[in-house]
Amino acid sequence: MKLELSSLVALFAALSSQHVVIAGSSSPRPFGVATRSPSSSTTPSYSCNTQTTILDIRGGAVHESTTLGDLESKIQSAALQNKLTIIDFTATWCGPCKLIAPVYKELSEEFHNAQFIKVDVDENPGAAQKFGVSAMPTFVFIKGGEVVDRLMGANADRLKELIQSWSL
Repeated sequence: MKLELSSLVALFAALSSQHVVIAGSSSPRPFGVATRSPSSSTTPSYSCNTQTTILDIRGGAVHESTTLGDLESKIQSAALQNKLTIIDFTATWCGPCKLIAPVYKELSEEFHNAQFIKVDVDENPGAAQKFGVSAMPTFVFIKGGEVVDRLMGANADRLKELIQSWSL
């Protein structure tokens, strides 16, 4: 199986925040590094407390971002893979946001060459401020690490059009 360097870098970036825990030990090891402590057992037992799934790696999921640092990391990872990133700035109290959420989820399953992120503006106000979000929902389109377009409002048809045009 041939992997491109950008794919490996993106995968490493996605997994670098995960930790592996050796069974019987309470200390996580960064970057999935596990060491076997000397014991009478010849077969070490390893477990992993990561929440990364196949959908996280290949696309087809809406990822939530609760910190500005996490969001920037996801944007950088997608940029390395030359993937479009769509950020849905939403709020739990926003009626139109609730209406467009299932459509956004369906689009994430249709467009596997794009990364779909959801940001709750009340949980992550720094991200909303950085991207100049003043109304919800606002969709920000990022390609190559740069904002290329935005859509304010819950217009499902226009959202799909923009994803199609920018994900080429």
